[in-house]
Amino acid sequence: MKIVIAPDSFKESLSAVSVAACIEKGFREIFPDADYVTLPLADGGEGTVDVLLQGLAGQKRTHQVEGPLGELVSAEWAMLEPSAQSTKRTALIEIAAASGLDLLTPEQRDPLVASSFGTGQLILEAIEQGAQTIILGLGGSATNDGGAGIVQALGGRLLDRNGQELGRGGAALAELALIDLTDLDSRCADVELIVACDVDNPLCGDNGASHIFGPQKGASPEQVVTLDKALANFAQIAESQGCVGGDDPVHSRVGYGAAGGTPMGLGLLFNMQIKPGIEMVLDVLQADDVLKGADLVITGEGQMDNQTLQGKTPYGIAKRASLQGIPTIGIAGSLGTEVEALYGEMSSLFGTVRSPQSLDQVLQEAEKNLTRTARNIAATLKLGRKILS
Repeated sequence: MKIVIAPDSFKESLSAVSVAACIEKGFREIFPDADYVTLPLADGGEGTVDVLLQGLAGQKRTHQVEGPLGELVSAEWAMLEPSAQSTKRTALIEIAAASGLDLLTPEQRDPLVASSFGTGQLILEAIEQGAQTIILGLGGSATNDGGAGIVQALGGRLLDRNGQELGRGGAALAELALIDLTDLDSRCADVELIVACDVDNPLCGDNGASHIFGPQKGASPEQVVTLDKALANFAQIAESQGCVGGDDPVHSRVGYGAAGGTPMGLGLLFNMQIKPGIEMVLDVLQADDVLKGADLVITGEGQMDNQTLQGKTPYGIAKRASLQGIPTIGIAGSLGTEVEALYGEMSSLFGTVRSPQSLDQVLQEAEKNLTRTARNIAATLKLGRKILS
């Protein structure tokens, strides 16, 4: 029996590699002789660089940059070696490494002033090191600045009506009157930028960056409205100056709401491609070949609900498995109140939390709870085989 274990991380507790190891440990108690293949995954958020380095030759590097609130952080990224698959020097960068929510305590979260400037510094470092292609994962950002910080880090100037440079953060964009790209690093024009995005939200509106993701980054209801208007102003100024191509309005473009609207700023600088993060990762890791001959796929992430269908890792791998007629089981740290739509993609779903617990206790016991849940699922499968035989 071949079992493919292909989860994402459990946010704030276990990496994708650790999640896969726990599931395998639990299953091995019941099926010690099964053929286990682990395929830790990511969808563009935290851990994407580590996941991609599983299947690609490259080296991690560290660069000191500004964090989301201006503090210095050591951010990791990776440079891939040229290969038959890609002859270009390719950099792997996560926005979470320099501008991530996990770099801040809950009390520090402030999307009004949080900036993507440090991510721009990482991009600049990759260019300095000869990157011709950059793969940028957009999950897990602390920012709502429309990528304005990245624009500023790469030489662009964002000016108010008095010709003064804007401060950092999303709220400052309400004062934007002029985008000056005269001093933009000229090498940006020669870089291919692939943006790995795990959401399809637009930049603005009720389903946009500020309304959907602002609250988890610390925004109050009033601040959500402020940030949404500021991003709309950024888009309007960019369009009026002819800084962005395309016929459709920038504020409603699919995927532009990712990472606090970061594609907005990136689109001013690069020849950009937006790709679903999980699809990009699955293709790079040749997941379809890994799945061949499997009897079961086990996937999961920290929280699973109907939003998992919006390009998240479990949905991505379940779709690929379904095409080969392979059933999928999902394991989550917790299941949301609405999971019914997920049953159309997965055979069954399981949560790992055993009883009402504080968040701290849930995070501390994540490994034990996950291993036990996997063991119980395997035992149930074995019992079912006996009953039906």
